[in-house]
Amino acid sequence: MNTARRIVVRQSLMHLLMIVLVILLLYPLFIALWISVKDVTAFKQQPWLPTLPMWLGNYSYAWKAVDRYMFNTVFVGAVSTAGLLFLSSLSAYVFARMRFPGREGLYMAVIALMMVPGVLTFVPTYMVYNSLGMLDTYLVLIIPTIIGGSVGGIFLLRAFFNGLPEAIFEAARLDGCSEFNAYWRVCMPLSLPILGTLAVMTIIGIWNDVIWPMTTISDERLFTISAGLFMKFNNDYSTNVPVLFAGYTVASLPLIFLFLFANRFYIEGLTSAGLKL
Repeated sequence: MNTARRIVVRQSLMHLLMIVLVILLLYPLFIALWISVKDVTAFKQQPWLPTLPMWLGNYSYAWKAVDRYMFNTVFVGAVSTAGLLFLSSLSAYVFARMRFPGREGLYMAVIALMMVPGVLTFVPTYMVYNSLGMLDTYLVLIIPTIIGGSVGGIFLLRAFFNGLPEAIFEAARLDGCSEFNAYWRVCMPLSLPILGTLAVMTIIGIWNDVIWPMTTISDERLFTISAGLFMKFNNDYSTNVPVLFAGYTVASLPLIFLFLFANRFYIEGLTSAGLKL
């Protein structure tokens, strides 16, 4: 077999592999969509294959149920993301550009938190917020996201800030910029792609979080979208699976639009962070 034929065969196998992977990734999505347009009887009789007629009333019922949960999720996501970006970027600037005793040791201690599995800190974190009286409030959803998510942000942004030319900061000092102004006016605009990546990852995490809201929130009016839908359409006797899947489909639309809008920033941020590391 000559070289040209080997290349063609290799490319054909790669394309076939990619097609199989795409099918495996999209098949659960198609299953969810088909389930969301079944009635309960059709779902019990044939849960995995398409059936007719389609029952679009599930979406009407789910749409009426998600409005409060959607507001909670958007509010918690906006506040948490803003706080996380500010805290992680400011901390990264301090670790990257300022000199003080014990800086490297403190930075390594912060980064070491990335190695601790979240399951080990779940119960202690719950006990802390319970003792502070923050259960059944928005704060118990916002503060852990800001604190926990800032560690990865500090790691990425510090590497990016370290790679910026010193001449930029010297020019800023000559113009009379303070350290905070150098951070705000120089570093923040240059790091927008990475900040966009962190924002998208944070919002997706909040949107998909089920366990923490269900553990710390008992007031249904405060649930975020994933936990709220799960609790809304589940009870001790039955689960309305088609309506539940319709609700998750509706809840996924904002994330899809967000990713389509922020896709360029997301990829640029990952690329920039990878190059700086």
